Amino acid sequence: MAHKVWKGHLSFGLLNIPVYLNVAARDKRVELHTFHTECKGAVKSPKYCPACSKMLEASEIFRGYQTDGRIVEITDEEIEGITPASGKVLEITECVKWSDVDSLYLAESFYLLPEDVGMKAYGLLVKTLTDTGRVAIAQLTKSGRENMILLRPQGNGLILHYLWYQTEIAKVAEFDDLQAVSLTASELKLARQLAESLDSEFNPETFEDGYYQRLNTLIASKIDKSIAAPTPVSAVTAQPVQDLMAALSASLATPKPRRTIKLDTPAAPAKQAKAKKGKAA
Repeated sequence: MAHKVWKGHLSFGLLNIPVYLNVAARDKRVELHTFHTECKGAVKSPKYCPACSKMLEASEIFRGYQTDGRIVEITDEEIEGITPASGKVLEITECVKWSDVDSLYLAESFYLLPEDVGMKAYGLLVKTLTDTGRVAIAQLTKSGRENMILLRPQGNGLILHYLWYQTEIAKVAEFDDLQAVSLTASELKLARQLAESLDSEFNPETFEDGYYQRLNTLIASKIDKSIAAPTPVSAVTAQPVQDLMAALSASLATPKPRRTIKLDTPAAPAKQAKAKKGKAA
């Protein structure tokens, strides 16, 4: 059984569904480290060899891979010799339908911006992908691996997504073995009505990390006693629902919570406490 990284409940109206998380994808790469040429000790940042208890010059350090007590040295020239063209050129090799891409494969996201001299060609690519409903697939060698890349148009620009490789997508038997459940027409009708009652436009400006905000305030309150500590969050208890129809009907009758945009971004604790003291002065 795969390792559970979180357990809790998924709330849909008054339906509380017990759920847990498994890792869906995991980064796989060979990590090279730096070692002291003289004693082969691992170098700690900044360029300090704990085995010899001394700071090192760049000429005293090499990169390598440690396995079974042996350190294999890898030179910069050897790295350069095995780095493919994608280390310098992001070459598009395929164009696929955006609707065919499983979002499970999307990893990190970046803005891909053009230099001035390439503005027109960049705009042509954006327009072409937009008009055809396609995204571009390419490769990029960076940070110790050859990455699969997806480029998708957004507005007048391109968003770059790193893609997980198939070998990095976890196989979770519990997920693959899930079976369809038997549902009545009445249950489906009420569930659809509940989903429609929660219908909204996607607006990420309304998303906020409340835990981050409260943690910053808590730290600031400990630095400066004049800052009020955050109010404790009420404990939440959730029980699996036995009567779906009753829970769905009650959910439809319950007012729906809505997120509101908060324009104030919490300052870092030290700045928050310093600003408070400044106002007091």
